[in-house]
Amino acid sequence: MGELRRYLDERQTAATRGTERGRGAAVVRRLSSHGFRQSAKVHGTRLVEPWSRRRIRNLMQAGKPLRLHLGSGGHPLEGWVNVDVLGMGPDVHWDLRRRLPFPDGSAEAVFLEHVIEHFTLADDLALLAECRRVLAPAGIVRLGVPDFGRYMESYATDGAFLEQQRPGRPTRLLAAAEVALAHGHRSVWDCETLELTLREAGFVDCRCRPWGDSSLDPAPDSALREPESVYAEARKP
Repeated sequence: MGELRRYLDERQTAATRGTERGRGAAVVRRLSSHGFRQSAKVHGTRLVEPWSRRRIRNLMQAGKPLRLHLGSGGHPLEGWVNVDVLGMGPDVHWDLRRRLPFPDGSAEAVFLEHVIEHFTLADDLALLAECRRVLAPAGIVRLGVPDFGRYMESYATDGAFLEQQRPGRPTRLLAAAEVALAHGHRSVWDCETLELTLREAGFVDCRCRPWGDSSLDPAPDSALREPESVYAEARKP
């Protein structure tokens, strides 16, 4: 088997493996594409919106400080309201491309880790505008994404970071392309682009911060995301 064929087979295997969620989920992955599964999750999420809104009303009545973990995936955070689509096991099921179902100024913090790269830049600006709406004055938004800028620097220099994060790919370009084109990604990010996007979404004090360095205590960053991620934090005026 040629090197490229082997690589394609490995990527297909990785795409159908995913997070362990039982035998039934494994069968579905083998028989369907990533795009089909995501579409089904989104449509299912919209069907359960009435239950999600009821859940949110109950959370608001509890009167506790609200911290929103949007796109929580398989990494829910204790003490946060974890929000994601059907099948991901969140506290609240919601499609993040729709208006967030939380009142204006109701949250003290919003966290999105390895989420915004799954949307277009236009969708991300709309989502961040919603984050600003639901945040209280001086509320914190924190973003974490794959650091495509660092991958590009590695591609253009010694390739060590590329080989460390995505070893055994036939070429450096194919390794870097995975960050942009695989996993359902629709946009790429670096520190400069994160800061600019946060500013244009209406936030202030926008700056990149290292993994684990946050105004939020404790920092919500996942240890699994540390090696390849860049983070930025800002606040609502």
